[in-house]
Amino acid sequence: MLTIGSLELGTPLLLAPIAGHCDLPFRLLCRELGGVGLASTPLLSSRAVVREIPQVLDLAATNPDDQPVCVQLYGNWEDPLPEAARWAVERGAAAVDINMGCPVDKIAKKHGGALLLRDVDRTVRMTERIVKAVRHRGAPVTAKVRLGWDSSNIVAPHLARCLEEVGIAAITVHGRSAEQRFRGPVDLGQIAEVVAAVVNIPVIGNGDVKEPEDAARMMRMTGCAGVMIGRAALRKPWLFAQTQPLLETGVSGPEPSLREKINIILRHLELLEKHRGERAAVLTLNSRISWYGKTMGHIKPLKEAVRRAQSTREIRRALLEALERCNPVRPNIT
Repeated sequence: MLTIGSLELGTPLLLAPIAGHCDLPFRLLCRELGGVGLASTPLLSSRAVVREIPQVLDLAATNPDDQPVCVQLYGNWEDPLPEAARWAVERGAAAVDINMGCPVDKIAKKHGGALLLRDVDRTVRMTERIVKAVRHRGAPVTAKVRLGWDSSNIVAPHLARCLEEVGIAAITVHGRSAEQRFRGPVDLGQIAEVVAAVVNIPVIGNGDVKEPEDAARMMRMTGCAGVMIGRAALRKPWLFAQTQPLLETGVSGPEPSLREKINIILRHLELLEKHRGERAAVLTLNSRISWYGKTMGHIKPLKEAVRRAQSTREIRRALLEALERCNPVRPNIT
């Protein structure tokens, strides 16, 4: 288990706030498959949240099956982050996370994200205001950081120590600088430095966790209390369910069969239709089938059919036809 403030998680595995991907249907899918301790919304603009922009409200949507859920916010020192944090908690967020690591230019060069790594003092003062804004609600505030803006400005250990002092309940650290984006190996040694820098709060490791063994290795080599999984979950939403038993027993869960993977995609389609409507379901699976396909062998006809589909009916038919082509399920004979 992993405890963040007053929040007790069932597993130390967290679904990352992947922009454009971690909507309610995908979070529900990962939870149903098992192993998820905490899932997060995509990163949301604090200004858009306060103004209740419809598109952002859609991204922030949750329900009782999507718990515990963390709302991740971004903004800079001049943005209404305290107000946005209150908004999130009042609407059911079990935790609020402040993005201090996004390297994407439109966020990092103007609106927050990794920009906050460049002025630690202002960032810590800003964080203190956010923590105070929701303290009476009991929801923990966390921060997701990178090692620093670039390799010559590694600030994560110092920043983590300062954030703990003003009330941050957990730190997630991606083991690269903002300048690296997703290039090069994750620096487990630097994640370990962040773990050593704090006193009483958990540190969650992030970056390059593609298989269950990667999560176990990260925890073993850094001493981190949990692991956040991002892009790998897009092609393997069952990765949490595989990883949890490895952490508990030393043996990872099984890889789903091709038949099971097709059924998982069908369930994703069903959740998308229910919670976001047909258009969003079609557009999502048009693009996401390529991610799923990376784990499914030679399924080019299926990928092409889903990628070109114009309706959920077409997608469902392509998936059901693929199921029929799978080897039949054979009963166990003893």
